Amino acid sequence: HEEFIMAMPGNYQKALAEAEAETGTKFGCFLTDAFLWFGGDLAAERGGAVPWIALWTAGCCSLSAHLYTDFVRSLVADSPTANGNGLEQKTNDIPGMSEISIGEMPAEIHAKDLQEPFPGMIYKMALKLHGANAIVINSFRRLEPAITDDLRSKLQNVFNIGPMVLQTATPKPPIFEEHNCIPWLDSLPAASPAVYLSFGSGLTPPPAEITALAEALEAKRAPFLWSLKPHGVKNLPEGFLERTKEYGKVVPWAPQVQVLSHSRIGAFV
Repeated sequence: HEEFIMAMPGNYQKALAEAEAETGTKFGCFLTDAFLWFGGDLAAERGGAVPWIALWTAGCCSLSAHLYTDFVRSLVADSPTANGNGLEQKTNDIPGMSEISIGEMPAEIHAKDLQEPFPGMIYKMALKLHGANAIVINSFRRLEPAITDDLRSKLQNVFNIGPMVLQTATPKPPIFEEHNCIPWLDSLPAASPAVYLSFGSGLTPPPAEITALAEALEAKRAPFLWSLKPHGVKNLPEGFLERTKEYGKVVPWAPQVQVLSHSRIGAFV
């Protein structure tokens, strides 16, 4: 992805110039993903009247964390803790984040080198967003009031437009999936909604967290469907699959949209 990140500004500039030449129309506004920090530069090059609106597709908390990058890095540098790296410290001075430690914040914030392509892209975004005409965020104020108000005090215009949910206009036809997740959910009694657990295709929780989740599910005897990669299954407690087979199902992949829209799902982890 490093080559992609490095090529993005030039590729965007080229594509925009080609589009303007082909249509004979100049862009009057730039609405970009917030990661595309150079959106503000592209707008400025076309005159001060062209606004840049940045879209942050996650919640307010993660955006705020990135805006405090310099402050967080100064805490790490000035106040080493017992383990010598300062990551154990709580971020008490950041509104809405008093219970979060620095080590729990996005890794790009405390990366060793902010000149590396990905940390550098995120850091440039944090610096450039102060110049954006508006930031639209996939969240709502009642969910993160303190953080939202803090963002509004630091950025020009902050608009909460979430939660955004992508939903097809018509129901999708049934899909074939070899693990039979949907038929299994269909078989559950309506009075016993299931928990669906999935952390995406690129992330597997640490072994200790997998064990803790498994122990909680077994203790509660709650029906559950868990999408867990094979290397994560290896970290389940011994005998877990056998003991929970009557009310639980662990699969390497699940049709997430269909699962989450199923009437038997009562919680999503």
